[in-house]
Amino acid sequence: MVLSTEKAPLRNILSTTSIACKIVDVSALNSTTHQVELESTTKVIPHYIAGQYLQLQLDLNNDGRIHSFCYSIANSSNSKQSRRLMLFILNTSNLADRIVTYLIGLQRTMAIVNVKLPMGQAYLQTNLSLPHLLIATGSGISKIKCISEEILRQNPDAEVHVYWSNRKLEDFYLINEFNTQTGRHKNFTFHPILESPHSKWPGRSGFLFEVIRKDFERFDNFQTYLCGSPAMVYSTIDKLIDKGLKEDNCYSDVFEYAPRKSRSNLNF
Repeated sequence: MVLSTEKAPLRNILSTTSIACKIVDVSALNSTTHQVELESTTKVIPHYIAGQYLQLQLDLNNDGRIHSFCYSIANSSNSKQSRRLMLFILNTSNLADRIVTYLIGLQRTMAIVNVKLPMGQAYLQTNLSLPHLLIATGSGISKIKCISEEILRQNPDAEVHVYWSNRKLEDFYLINEFNTQTGRHKNFTFHPILESPHSKWPGRSGFLFEVIRKDFERFDNFQTYLCGSPAMVYSTIDKLIDKGLKEDNCYSDVFEYAPRKSRSNLNF
């Protein structure tokens, strides 16, 4: 693990490889999100750093042509289940539905799926003695879940603040898990935020950046990981800069696949 206040160079510090896995379980977290658990079929242990993602290599059309689909790894490394991998699939399109159905079929037939990992530069690479701000929308919580687990594994007393925004009440499928972490770790806070007020929601609502701004005076030393759309990531950063947030202390996969051209065209 790289523990530094400086950004790591844009490269994988672990070699990318393909491993054969079986599908252990495919289960619905809510009406639109499925949790998929995989396990290496050999003694090979999947090596990755919290915050990285993998590629599922699937013959989705059963025509011999392999298609790759990227998903954040949702579980931190666990010595008791070191060959396990977890990911979340947002099933809101015909393609996603085909992928989920295909994986269920692989589970039933005990067929093998190849997984390529690790990938991504927005992995945990910061000094854990500094405060950490972890921000996600929707299924982006999978990456934040993994990072928060690893931070607390390494430093149970680390200052960690998780903010998770969703459009619907049912989308908070990990709320109990994060609330449990809040009870176990004195410096860990969890803030679920509904985009719009709802009569059945007793919690907070509104734009992520507005809620976060209210909670802190300054962000000068905060190490920040963001997972969501480019608009959310860049706008949240921009809205917190005047309170001391430094973009050099921010990490997101968005920086790789959608580098910003200007700030002005990405604000809410």
